[in-house]
Amino acid sequence: MPERIRIGVVGLGRIGWSFHCKNLAVHARFHLAAVADPDAARRDEAVAAYGCAAFASLDAMLAGADLDAVVIAAPTHLHAPMVEAATARGCHILLEKPMAPTLAEARAIAAAAERAGVVLTVYQPHRHNAAFQQLKTLIAGGRIGRVYWVQRGAFNYARRNDWQALQKYGGGMLSNYGAHYLDQILQLVGYDVTRVFCNLQLVASLGDAEDVVKIVLETAQGVLGECTINQASTIRPYDFLVWGTCGAISLTGNRFQVRWFDPAALPPKSLDPSLGSEGRKYPSDAIPYQEEEIPVDPAFAVDVFADFADAIRHGTPVAVPPQETLALLEVTERCRADSAGIRHIPLGG
Repeated sequence: MPERIRIGVVGLGRIGWSFHCKNLAVHARFHLAAVADPDAARRDEAVAAYGCAAFASLDAMLAGADLDAVVIAAPTHLHAPMVEAATARGCHILLEKPMAPTLAEARAIAAAAERAGVVLTVYQPHRHNAAFQQLKTLIAGGRIGRVYWVQRGAFNYARRNDWQALQKYGGGMLSNYGAHYLDQILQLVGYDVTRVFCNLQLVASLGDAEDVVKIVLETAQGVLGECTINQASTIRPYDFLVWGTCGAISLTGNRFQVRWFDPAALPPKSLDPSLGSEGRKYPSDAIPYQEEEIPVDPAFAVDVFADFADAIRHGTPVAVPPQETLALLEVTERCRADSAGIRHIPLGG
């Protein structure tokens, strides 16, 4: 068995600590060798929990630890210089989303990794989770026919008061949660987006960045992708709605509802071009629907870290290639341009 990959994590905040460190510390393919964070208490906590080396900065970690790879889980506006530093040391990179605050910075990040010949992938856990992977399998099974409309919704009520609520740090739900949910939409409808509509609102957040986002995309094939991120919502009506030519799939929580019909089972029907409908009746069909409720199966989940390890050790393509992330950011920038700013809607009217 090959030696475990020596990896360091920069940024011991919510994601760096609770997701990356926690999982890498027990992963069979990795050795969590080092961490970096400016907060001394967090560094001490990591040393006590994982027995790793700890440094006050990424530069110090790169100089003081012999690493094969790094996870960059620092705030978005710090990504570009950190990627430059890591690539200069020949480290492979798992980068937190969003890739960068702007498409230009993201392109520079991808170019730096390509020049250095290192693996670069962006952490998109919602693309890899069991529900989304199972949804793709259900669609590929063909029950609902050809997909022509996809809706993704994310609903919560949160008075955001951290750095993600501030535009100067690249905050706001278009970049923050949109990096997850718009990525899923593009995976299902395709990347050849021809038209974009976007509305950004600030309702409950305590910062100056948007917390309500509405996006409608249209592809060259006419497929619609609709993304609603509402962090000022007191209800959760759905997670996914997928319409196909002969059925539909809904996902709310951990259960799918699938309703479909077999086109071959439909009775013959012809167009009536007359201006007086027979018997003054409205058109209707006795469609033989089939229905199934399916629980989300955790076995569908993809191991992001194993995927990263395979790319490093065996040169296999990463599940989230930089080109797809760049395409996502291009659509994100088109959304921001179409929105023409953020509309502030005060609480209480």
